[in-house]
Amino acid sequence: MPLLRLPNHCAGPLLFVFFSPFLSPLLAARLPETIISVGILNEEPRIHVKSDESFKVVDILTLDSVKLIENQDYVVTPIVDGLKVGNLKFSSGVRFIPGKNNTFIRINGKRYRDTVIVKNVSNALTVINELGIDGYLFGVLPVEVSPKWHIEALKAQAVVSRTYVLNNLGKYSKKGYDLSSDIFSQVYRGVEVENPSTNEAVSKTGGMVLTYKNELARAYFHSCCGGYTADIENVWGNFIEYMQGVTCPYCKNSHQYYWNVTIAPADIKQKLNSKGYMVGDIKDIKFLFRTGSGRIQDMYIIHSKGKLKITCHHFRMAVGPNIIKSTLLTIDRSKPEFYFHGRGWGHGVGMCQWGAKALAERGKSYRGILKFYMPGVKVK
Repeated sequence: MPLLRLPNHCAGPLLFVFFSPFLSPLLAARLPETIISVGILNEEPRIHVKSDESFKVVDILTLDSVKLIENQDYVVTPIVDGLKVGNLKFSSGVRFIPGKNNTFIRINGKRYRDTVIVKNVSNALTVINELGIDGYLFGVLPVEVSPKWHIEALKAQAVVSRTYVLNNLGKYSKKGYDLSSDIFSQVYRGVEVENPSTNEAVSKTGGMVLTYKNELARAYFHSCCGGYTADIENVWGNFIEYMQGVTCPYCKNSHQYYWNVTIAPADIKQKLNSKGYMVGDIKDIKFLFRTGSGRIQDMYIIHSKGKLKITCHHFRMAVGPNIIKSTLLTIDRSKPEFYFHGRGWGHGVGMCQWGAKALAERGKSYRGILKFYMPGVKVK
């Protein structure tokens, strides 16, 4: 098996990982990046670092290292051209390394696996957790799905999430890490949220990813499709053969299968203007086109300064994806406010998580679940 090292953006002492090559040469070429970096904090004026066992801090520039005392709280602050860890001065970046296996670095009291990098970026701290993919997924799955769900549904989520990671390595390279820890990547909360059931799902699918024609497939998921998943081109404009909508009668037990919300015109105006659309007072909203899944594709916002044509997806993102939960909706204007009534939660592309739950309970394997939502894909 080849010996692989960290990607270039993880400067400092080299770490190594053994990994068997699989899939195509293209994917094999990406394997050195299977140690990933996740931005967990940005623009912090100070942080607290400790560990339950003795640990060390290594200066990324000079490679000087200092042993730190277990259970002692070290305050990290930015200084001119560097950092202070307690009373110790370092250059602009350090790496904290646990002293023993199965011990963790605590950042502001929360535990994280493997190593943690802290950088001084414009006189504020950026904190990056550097770890293997499965360790990362241990801290993702319990946030994305309930650990109480059937193991096959959890395994399906593990494969989708692992595939997502490989597709998005370097997404935040300009900030010095691969992925963020929020909804703009996958929500990641470290060791504090880990659960034996979701950890088991990650471990039992170790190395498994979605493929299409022997290449790494794209992987998307959402909470509840409302009865029909969406064609990807109707959401983001790009055609992917295996990301076409399917009928899904399995997610009806989701508490978001039906939803409604009332929004004042002034609130819609404020939300749109905050995203740069520059509209006047909102007079009406007209739907122009529904896709085959019933979702609104394009719409007109009629306002005092004119008429804005916008996709319903962009409208949802502007108003708030937790307010307008999907584009599978209708509008009631019997009152001055806009009354939105809809089905499902999320963009609708790929795997419906609540549908996966029901399919698993009906005896479907995680492979069968993934093939149902993404026909033509294989798990390898």
